[in-house]
Amino acid sequence: MCDFVGPILEVIKFVGRPAKKYLNYHRKFKDYEEGFKQAKKDLQVREGDIRLQLHDEHRFGKKPRPEVERWFEKVEKKFDHARDVEDKVSKGKFLFRSCLGKLVDEKTQEIEKVRAEGHFSGSLVVDDPSAATPMPVPELVGGYNAKEKIYKYLEGDEVTMIGVWGMGGIGKTTIMKHVYNRLFEENKFRIWTTVSQNFDIRKLQESIANQLKEKFDDDDDLAIRAAKLSGMLRRQGRYVLILDDVWSSFSLEEVGIPKPTADNGCKLVLTTRSEEVVRSMDCTGVPVSRLLRKEPLQLFLSTVGQAMVVPNPTLESIVAECDGLPLAIVIVAACMKSKGTSDPVVWENALNELRGHIRTLQDVEDKVFACLKFSYNRLRQIDQDCFLYCALYPEDHEIPKEQIIENWMDEGLVEAMGTRRAMQSNGHSILKKLEENCLLERVGDEGTCIKMHDVVRDMALRITRKRFLVKAGNKKLPSEEEWTEDLEKISLMHNWISTIPPEVKFPKFEKLTTLLFRYNGLENIPESFFNHMPNLKVLDLSNEYITILPESISNLEKLTALSFHGCKEVHYIPSLLKLQALKKLDLGDTSIKEIPHGLEMLVNLRYLNLGYSRDLKEIPNGLLSKLCHLQYLAIHPASTRAEEMRELNELEVFEGRFSNGPDFINFTGQRKKLHRYWIWVSQYGGYDSYRIRKDYSKWVQLDEIGLTMIGDGIMLACDIQQLYLRDCVVRSLNDIGGWEDLTDLKECLVLKCCVKSIFPSMCRQLETLECLDLRFLDELKGIVGVSSVATFSSLKIISLLGCGRIKNLFSAKWVMPNLERINVLHCEKMEEIIVSEEAETIKFQYILPKLRKLVLRDLPKLKNICNENGVMVCDSLQKLKIERCEKLKRIPLYLGRDKDEPSLPLLKKIQVDSEEWWESAEFDHPLAKNVLQPILYFYDHNTRRWKPAV
Repeated sequence: MCDFVGPILEVIKFVGRPAKKYLNYHRKFKDYEEGFKQAKKDLQVREGDIRLQLHDEHRFGKKPRPEVERWFEKVEKKFDHARDVEDKVSKGKFLFRSCLGKLVDEKTQEIEKVRAEGHFSGSLVVDDPSAATPMPVPELVGGYNAKEKIYKYLEGDEVTMIGVWGMGGIGKTTIMKHVYNRLFEENKFRIWTTVSQNFDIRKLQESIANQLKEKFDDDDDLAIRAAKLSGMLRRQGRYVLILDDVWSSFSLEEVGIPKPTADNGCKLVLTTRSEEVVRSMDCTGVPVSRLLRKEPLQLFLSTVGQAMVVPNPTLESIVAECDGLPLAIVIVAACMKSKGTSDPVVWENALNELRGHIRTLQDVEDKVFACLKFSYNRLRQIDQDCFLYCALYPEDHEIPKEQIIENWMDEGLVEAMGTRRAMQSNGHSILKKLEENCLLERVGDEGTCIKMHDVVRDMALRITRKRFLVKAGNKKLPSEEEWTEDLEKISLMHNWISTIPPEVKFPKFEKLTTLLFRYNGLENIPESFFNHMPNLKVLDLSNEYITILPESISNLEKLTALSFHGCKEVHYIPSLLKLQALKKLDLGDTSIKEIPHGLEMLVNLRYLNLGYSRDLKEIPNGLLSKLCHLQYLAIHPASTRAEEMRELNELEVFEGRFSNGPDFINFTGQRKKLHRYWIWVSQYGGYDSYRIRKDYSKWVQLDEIGLTMIGDGIMLACDIQQLYLRDCVVRSLNDIGGWEDLTDLKECLVLKCCVKSIFPSMCRQLETLECLDLRFLDELKGIVGVSSVATFSSLKIISLLGCGRIKNLFSAKWVMPNLERINVLHCEKMEEIIVSEEAETIKFQYILPKLRKLVLRDLPKLKNICNENGVMVCDSLQKLKIERCEKLKRIPLYLGRDKDEPSLPLLKKIQVDSEEWWESAEFDHPLAKNVLQPILYFYDHNTRRWKPAV
């Protein structure tokens, strides 16, 4: 009925309007449609041109101008509208072409208007103050003179190239990290990159470009890349380039680094073990010496802790054996701390053992290795094996913790404990022990990666020199002499080895169990290559360019782990029928078109990854039910049938797509809770739609689902953490089955859905929610349907974008003690952020104790942030940004009593459109504007930048 009511009403309206205009829409409908298509195409071209210009101008420390970002948002919105129009046209009836013609004409004009707005004078980018962060670094003990000398050279004009040199583990990198952080505090532009022992011009160019957020074309040769890099660096103006761990001299010109001079104001600092490198690079040398006098004891005590202090003679003797070498002191101290005892007998024994390692050694570097070996020898065998495995990665490589633990599990280094989760926990405990002993260092955002100090890695390679062949990060295949028959593990990852020549003669590798070819650009492998490796257990060929795999892989009967992950050119996998020992098979992100022969016979398989296999259209019936020991399963975009998974009782992790609600509900209802899952429910297997952010371990996306399907066929698991709805027809989230039973929902993102309210009324799910992200919800009128007291006790972020009908954000009755960010953008009818249902006659305070950032942009009808008698108490507020909110006058921030000096101690920046708007803005405190003036910024439309008001 709904399909006819609209057109009939339009016909009734048509009778009372000029017939000529509507007949024109009807008769020339095809012309209007062609004009619409052309307008859309022109907008796409204009968008492409602007994005290309933005790419050319964008560099490290820069970000797109706000109006450019807004224009892109408008373009996205117009393309969404265009798709809606195309959908209506495709379903339209001939009788109602006049109505459709009018719609097409209106949308054509809107698109042309947006295209006309896509002209920007001047640069498309502005400064981005949030582009970098300081480096985590321990307190500096010793090296003060070297640090100050380096900084003196950086401050002056006479010295432009500085070489910091000293033996490995002496503290060069630590000193430079302190220098880097000082430059950061002073807002001076600096670039840090690690060179490492296996010097490669291409990798160094790539590393510097990455620091600048730039990229090269794949087909650029070294000279072209050098020219481009030189241009990138020149555009930065004055900078300090820090090259850490340089082993040999090289030509700055060949790399593309402009020579620093007093005229260009640039500086270069390198760290190296070799004074000869300093001389040959024409640098002014800054030597770093061993710790002196009380410094070694100070460093030892700061590492071991005061609680572990033992009688002075023993402690001081142990410190003395480390010979003033910082790395040796830290590792020996960490080793003693891990023993957790201050018993003098234990410490005496440790001293004797340490002396046994060192006393016969004269070379200083050998003494460092002896100290490291002392710590290594006191580990359990399993911890030693896991530590040595880390040396298979390239020097200075940051290894994700999850990845290294997965590697240990593949190797059988982590004890089999029944479940993947238990084994991962065991792996984390091993990592923690190695970190506590300072044999591995925690790096990366939030400590998610680990790294080996290059001296520690050298020690590990000494221990394994006859058993491991490690050429990770090299440029070429090892020589024939290096392929020895006693090898147990070979690592050739992160190289530039494109081919293995068939004429190379390999011995019979009877002991070889691990071969790591990863990120090489490998294009072909001789057919007989794997015939030399009868006992191979782990084969990793991930992220290679290879197209045809040798059939000899089919004979590796002892393989337990096999990975071709990211081999995008692989369309066919040789038979797996003989690989009965296989426990892990990773074919994710390949181009296979069908399941490999023999896969159904791999009854020992615990891990199967077919995720992002874009050309794999279906999974054969009966396959999954035969792999009953699977603990990890990823299949998408091909859909999965719940009935097939009924026998997978050991499954812990699942990533996949169901094409309908009944399959999804059958899956969630037939099994125990999964440790992790990422599930899409969508009738369409679009490849790109699945490459989205998954921040939590339990995630569900409902994609283009109608109201009937949600009500009849969707049942959410009670432990879901992240819910994503896109293009769904649903009155509120309460329409989804299982909603009322959710206990741990952390994030909810609703995009382009026909929803009038997100939550029909107050519900307990609101108490766990941390992030609420609502985008382009044209029908949304309120977040909570029924006005009531609501407790969002965990909510940290609330964001609205392009919700055109909502008039207020939330009620004054809501309790949000942990809210940190509010973003409201492009909501055309938004009138008030915090609404009070009752008329308030006395002043009230709305308390948001943790709010750090408030952004209000493009809200043409916004009159109030809150009731005229209300104030916002936001003692943690750091940033306030108000743009194009012309009707908003009062800023209701509580700044203290009128008689007191106004105060918001953490507020660092206020950004508003113009001085005129600021002059008309109102504060309750009479002195507010005077006090806030130093942190006030106006937008300068001429320079396209935010500028301080004073």
